[in-house]
Amino acid sequence: MRIKVPCFFRICNNKTEAECIEKGVFGGVKYDHANLQSIEKGHIGFLYNAERQNLIGVFAAEDRPGYNLVPGAFRGEYPLHVKVRPVTANILYIENAFDRLDKIIKLKLAKFGCFSYPQYPVHGPDITEKVLKLFYGTLEDMPPELKEFLEIDAEPPALPGQIIEAGFDLDQVAGLDQVKNFIRSRIIAPAKDPERADKFKLRVGGGMLLYGPPGTGKTLIARAISSEIQAKFFEITPSFIIGYPGEAEENLEKLFSEIARQPRAVLFMDEAEWILKTRDGQSSSVMERITPVLLSQLSTLFNEKDRQIIIIAATNEPQKIDKAFLRPGRFDKKFYVGLPNAEERLKILKINLKDKACQIGETEMIDIAAALDGYSGADIAHIVDEAAFDAFDRNDIERDHILKDDIMKAVTRTEKSVTESIIEKFKKIETL
Repeated sequence: MRIKVPCFFRICNNKTEAECIEKGVFGGVKYDHANLQSIEKGHIGFLYNAERQNLIGVFAAEDRPGYNLVPGAFRGEYPLHVKVRPVTANILYIENAFDRLDKIIKLKLAKFGCFSYPQYPVHGPDITEKVLKLFYGTLEDMPPELKEFLEIDAEPPALPGQIIEAGFDLDQVAGLDQVKNFIRSRIIAPAKDPERADKFKLRVGGGMLLYGPPGTGKTLIARAISSEIQAKFFEITPSFIIGYPGEAEENLEKLFSEIARQPRAVLFMDEAEWILKTRDGQSSSVMERITPVLLSQLSTLFNEKDRQIIIIAATNEPQKIDKAFLRPGRFDKKFYVGLPNAEERLKILKINLKDKACQIGETEMIDIAAALDGYSGADIAHIVDEAAFDAFDRNDIERDHILKDDIMKAVTRTEKSVTESIIEKFKKIETL
């Protein structure tokens, strides 16, 4: 079974809970309008009493958010209203829901530290399903009227997209300070401070091009953004588009239909030179047929104003990308993602050794990082894995952990994936 309907959360307190339910209206402050714009009639709503930590459901939006839809509600203190109605005969309560809800969505501590609330008020169908399982245990146990309302598929096809695990953030991507600082200031910070973002009418979204040698962390950056803003992660590759004969159009339709259901999304386009190259450079009849459709869909996302949609293109061959796609309003933010320096290699090494049985001191770590000069982040991850297998195969109770020597031996038998010729190629590429 699979649910198709997005959901949203609104908070209340002991004073406003009864009014929310009796008048069928969830209130909010004006600056939150940007975060609620993607709510539409029929979306599932949940009420969270931040004082009692009670989760209350299940409601449905009767219209898009508006101001003062119920005159006099909340004495005018919370004028941004979402008109709702109960979907089932009985309103359900989950007491002390904080711990269970915090595992599904991010709960943020208020500025004054007296209560927590959902950091992002609107979520996709995946979260709807998880929260409903808190109320009912399984989707099969939901009442018939709720199943009918939710448009549940009995045996849904596999759809693209995934939720990146919580806790995977930019701190786990070593180096790349320029691109990470941009992401933190232009994407993550406005999403976490909607009041100030609304004050300046910031548009949080758009396109970004990451280019550089393979294995340097371009995919990790995209996945970290997805986790940080709790957005569903989608990936387009040439194989996804081409697939088997006749499947290209169907794959794209599924992907963009799924993105349309999400209040936030990260779309990652790997090997972007295949998709964004000039028409003269198209080498596949399938790509010639599909590219105009894909670009039309991308244009729609670039112009999206009501939802936070981040489109990231990654390429090892930026010179093949049509310059038209690098204009303002498209992939206008461009970052070179190169090989890690000594400090970054040390961090990558420590990240990959984390939680592994290891006895390597700080001085030895620095020596290893120096020996890893010229290796990519992906190379270093592979070297650590090889060292771990060597330590396991040793089966020595006195030395039952990864040693410096294990890693150094793995280094000697691992070729660098990024050659000098590749580095020289990027040095010759003019600034995009």
